[in-house]
Amino acid sequence: MSLVVQIVLALLLLGGLIAPFIANKYWHWSQTLLVICVELAGVGVLFLGAETVRTHHILRKDIPQLEKNVVAAEKQNEVLIHGSGDTPGVLDLEHQLQMISRDRGRVWRRVMPVGEVGNDGQIEVEITQPKPHGLAAGAIVFAFEDSGQIPQATDDSEEFDDSDEFSEEEVPADEGEEVAADAAAPAGNRQYLGEFRVVEATETGVALEPVLLINQRTGQRLVDSQGPWSLYEAMPTDRHRIFAGMDEEQLRRLLPGESVEEYVRHGSPAVPADNEFNRVGLDENDQPVESDKAVKFIYDRPLRDYAYIFADLAQQRVFLQASKQAVTEDNTNLAESIKSGERLGEFRKQQIQALTADREGMVQDRQAIEAYLNQVGQQLASAKQLIEQTLADNSKLANQLTEQQMSQLQLINSSAPAPPGAEAPAP
Repeated sequence: MSLVVQIVLALLLLGGLIAPFIANKYWHWSQTLLVICVELAGVGVLFLGAETVRTHHILRKDIPQLEKNVVAAEKQNEVLIHGSGDTPGVLDLEHQLQMISRDRGRVWRRVMPVGEVGNDGQIEVEITQPKPHGLAAGAIVFAFEDSGQIPQATDDSEEFDDSDEFSEEEVPADEGEEVAADAAAPAGNRQYLGEFRVVEATETGVALEPVLLINQRTGQRLVDSQGPWSLYEAMPTDRHRIFAGMDEEQLRRLLPGESVEEYVRHGSPAVPADNEFNRVGLDENDQPVESDKAVKFIYDRPLRDYAYIFADLAQQRVFLQASKQAVTEDNTNLAESIKSGERLGEFRKQQIQALTADREGMVQDRQAIEAYLNQVGQQLASAKQLIEQTLADNSKLANQLTEQQMSQLQLINSSAPAPPGAEAPAP
């Protein structure tokens, strides 16, 4: 408040206090008191009004600068949100982060296995970060061994470079390469542990069980792994940039021999023997074009979908195990059939020997029967001849007997007298 205003207020207050005392002879004391109170209240209102004006003046003098600051901040926020030129904004970065998260899914790092591995590969793990971990029963995760260090963003890209966690050695293209990778991997190398299902979730961790059947080698890998692990919500994708910048010596040291040539040859000139799916045509500016417009071809390593490969290999393993079991059972049945056939052969041999002995006895019986038959035939012929001779003799004797009887009859007739009146027989 200025000095002039203060002096004026002081004079008015002084005049207002003197006037009631002068008029006290003519006014009632209550009127005098009322006037004094009105004068004091007016002074107070005047003072508060002046102070309000002063406060508004002090506060409003910074409004133009604040409005300019607000406009500048809004422009800066607009640049931060939408970006400017080559500088990405928050929306662009959120989009990139969403693309990375959708491509890679959520990741839980520094996961430690606790307890012993079950017979079927069940194991409990402890998740320290984040809290809560967000895994629910029934979720599918892919487990990798890691160094316990969170990958940092590179200068060339806003994406996290997780090539130190995922390589061809950890996720080979097929079962043969996985065996070779395990055999050639130095001690301490991080490995792919498998696909697991969350069967139980607690505040501090989860209980996992393998989605695919485990064998002795994969089960031993779980037993030997001491952690820490990284759990991926989605299988990490195979990308060319993971191995970009590595020379041939590094690639041959990291990757199994069955597939390292694909990585060594990636980007090199293609040869006519290469598959058409591994040949990429380039124009004069080294930009990909159609084959009929290309001036040169380079070899392009095919990318692998490891989630599909492992699922397909698991199906093939189950099929091969079932086929092996079926062949084993068939071999067992065939061996039993061979033994049964051998036993039946021995029995048939015994039958043949018995039948041979019976045949020899029957041959001897036949020979005896034939000899007896010949003997009987001879006896029958002799009997028949004897019968014929006897019949002939009987016929002869019968004729002789008939002749004797006729002679005796004639003799009787000639010697006997004739009855009376009969003629004498002729002599």
